[in-house]
Amino acid sequence: MSEGDASSSPGAAAVARRRGGTAAGGRRPAEPHPAASRSLLFDYLEFQRELGIETLRWPRGALDSLPSAPPPAAAGQTAAAAPSADPAAALAAIRADLGDCTRCPLHSQGRKQIVFGDGNPRAELVFVGEAPGADEDRQGVPFVGRAGQLLNDMIQKGMGLERSQVYICNVVKCRPPENRTPEPNECATCSPFLFRQLAAIRPRLIIALGSVAAQNLLHYRGSLASVRGRLHDISIGDFATKLVVTYHPAYLLRDPTQKKAAWQDLQMAMSYLGLRRPSR
Repeated sequence: MSEGDASSSPGAAAVARRRGGTAAGGRRPAEPHPAASRSLLFDYLEFQRELGIETLRWPRGALDSLPSAPPPAAAGQTAAAAPSADPAAALAAIRADLGDCTRCPLHSQGRKQIVFGDGNPRAELVFVGEAPGADEDRQGVPFVGRAGQLLNDMIQKGMGLERSQVYICNVVKCRPPENRTPEPNECATCSPFLFRQLAAIRPRLIIALGSVAAQNLLHYRGSLASVRGRLHDISIGDFATKLVVTYHPAYLLRDPTQKKAAWQDLQMAMSYLGLRRPSR
């Protein structure tokens, strides 16, 4: 189920800057060398094969520019990509690449617009959901319906942050019909843009909202319960970070008894980020 229709479907303390991961002058590493992208692509395709997906659509010649090996590094050194000083510009370039996307069938199944992402391009914390709902499809912004209001409460009242301090996006950028759960091939087509968003932002922590986000970010098959309750290590090219899994806000609206468990997940995230619970 996508985020929008739940019925069918800090004094904000600044987050501590990243763990020594920025270059001089506060610049961030850019996306990895294309050879690292080739390795990541191979891993991703193997994951899709394990999910039972046998065919993916790629534009003709899209992979021709990927080299088979990175350029040799000097002795004792590791080849590294040049740092990127402007994550906002990197995100804008990704959005331009996405264009008026027609890569999967969702473009012809009633979507009004692409819902790319919203928030701080330099965020320490990124929330990833599964797909836009009806409200998001109308407004072009993720998490603005009832589930979005609950997510705002989780961010502001629960974590003591402002929505403008974090970044919010989805695995799939177009609304599935009737807010259904995105199909594996839709996730496979769209998630490379998600990975590029995360590599551009380079957050200190990602919170996966629901099983679709968790499965696509962690490359696993199984229940949400099997991956909750701990910090996960994930890597996107040369970028490594941590991930916490919790319930999707739309699910919490349908089953409020799970809000206590979701609060425990948020507390774990807050502890990792060095955030204190806001005073009531």
